[in-house]
Order: sequence, then structure tokens, then C-alpha cells
Amino acid sequence: MNSSPILVIMVWRGGERFARCLASIRETHDLFSRIVLSVTAAENSPDHIMAQEFATEFSNVEVICTGTELPTMSHQDFWGNYLKNTNTNPSKWIYWLAYDDQVFALGMRDLFTSEEQSIKLQGDTVYFGPWAMRHEKPDELWNGSESAPMETWTSFPTNGPLTLPLITWIGDQLSQPTYMQMSGSLIPFRNYLELSHGTPKKTGPMRIEMATAAGTRTKFVQELPQPISVIYGRSNSDRASYGNAARKEDSHLIRWLLRYAKANPTQWGNVISLIAQQTIALSKRKVTKAPAPQEEWRVRGNTT
Repeated sequence: MNSSPILVIMVWRGGERFARCLASIRETHDLFSRIVLSVTAAENSPDHIMAQEFATEFSNVEVICTGTELPTMSHQDFWGNYLKNTNTNPSKWIYWLAYDDQVFALGMRDLFTSEEQSIKLQGDTVYFGPWAMRHEKPDELWNGSESAPMETWTSFPTNGPLTLPLITWIGDQLSQPTYMQMSGSLIPFRNYLELSHGTPKKTGPMRIEMATAAGTRTKFVQELPQPISVIYGRSNSDRASYGNAARKEDSHLIRWLLRYAKANPTQWGNVISLIAQQTIALSKRKVTKAPAPQEEWRVRGNTT
């Protein structure tokens, strides 16, 4: 059985989607040692009030508010500093959830309360997905059947190993982009501290999954046995545009990987090889005017 993680939610203009998220936390609140609702808005904004009212129901819910809207990385720093200042152990697991997503109760209970089905979380490993996916329109709340099967999406090879060396996993994402989410990830708090206080300073949110995974003490990335979060998205969204924007952050990711290799000298060869491969691929695309790789939608299966 794994120790209870800290749930952290970054709340930004959540409204009904935030209320939906809170309903899933109400069902699973006992699985978390702490639940931090971090609201980036004015104090006493609707989301802040909703969070405060929710906190009256449970003793392990904490509400923090930035007082004004902050960009993503500044908001990350805000809740990270809060946890640091409340003496959070760097090895404590953080379950990070985007405000419009949900905790998947079945997966969480199997992972944290079932001796038979649970995997033992390892300190040198970070955990992502698979993600149970529901599709909704940006201007319309999802209203389908709660019992309907959901596709599960993955950032791991569909027929390959579910545990990969960190650099191998990052290289796979860069060469053949797959759907990735921080939502529902399990990552030690120390990785967030390094992201917030390390050099070079990360300023934009793109590639945040890879940058957060690349903590200096992380060696592997593993897919969880089943989803522990439900993601809301659109299968026809323009992921190519997202990919183009994300590639603007690749220069930062390269510096972050060099930092990782400095802390893990045995990885210098793998890091240099990865950087060289990406540089060559980018150069070829510039010369041939070929488009960047399109997002690969990897479906793991279905869940209910």
C-alpha cells in the first residue's frame, strides 16, 4: 500500500468545471493526506468562495489564493512555496490535478488501498497516465452517462514497456509527440522545488510534463496500471498548433536536460545523443520545409 499523496489543484476560472472537480474530490478525500486548492484570482472571487465552502466539509482541505491572476509558472511557484513553507517533505508524492479534470476514484482506490492491485511507488520514478478521456466542447459542459466506457490515452508505446528510462521517454515524446498530461501525475515534491528554484528558470508552461519529470533524482518514468484521473478534452483539437508552441520551449528543455546530465554523469551520452537527434531533425525540417511530426493519439483501451 502506498502512502497518501498530497493533492494539488491549480484553479483558474473554474466555475462549473471546478464544481465538477470538487465533486470527485468529495468522493476520494480520504485518499489524500492534504488537499490544496490553489486559486489564482482575486480574493472572494466565485472560485475562491467555492473552495472555502468546500474546505468547511473536510479537515484536510487547505485553500490558498494568489489575490490576482498569475501565469502558470508563477502560480506553480506560489503553491510550491506554500508547501515548502509548511514543511512539506521533499519526497512526498504530489498528485497534480488540473481544475477542470476529475479524480478517478476506482483507479485511486486500487492504487492506494488495495494490496493486491497496487504497485509500490519508487522514489527514483515518476508516474503518468494512462488518462481516462471524455470529450466536451469549450462552451458546453459534458453531460453524458457517468457509467459509459471512456477511452484511455497514453504517452507510452502501445505495445512496449510501461517503465522507461527518463531520457528514453522524453526522446519518444519529442520525436513522435503523444498526448501527455500533468493531470493525474504522481511526482515527488522535490521535482517541483527544482523546477521552481533551479537554473535555468522555466518561464513558460509548455513541456512542463517533461521538465517536471526531469528531477535530478529521477531515473525512470512509469505508466500507472489504470487511470487515476479523468481528463476533459477535444479529440479534434488542433494539437499541431500546441506542438508548434511547445517546440518554442525546447531550448529551455535542452538546458534542463544538460542540468540533469550534470547531476547524473552516466547520462551524458544519452542526453547529448538526444539533443543531437533533435537538432538534426529540426535542421532537416528547416531545409526541406517538411512539417513537424503530427500528434500521435495512442489509445490504451477503455475503462468505466
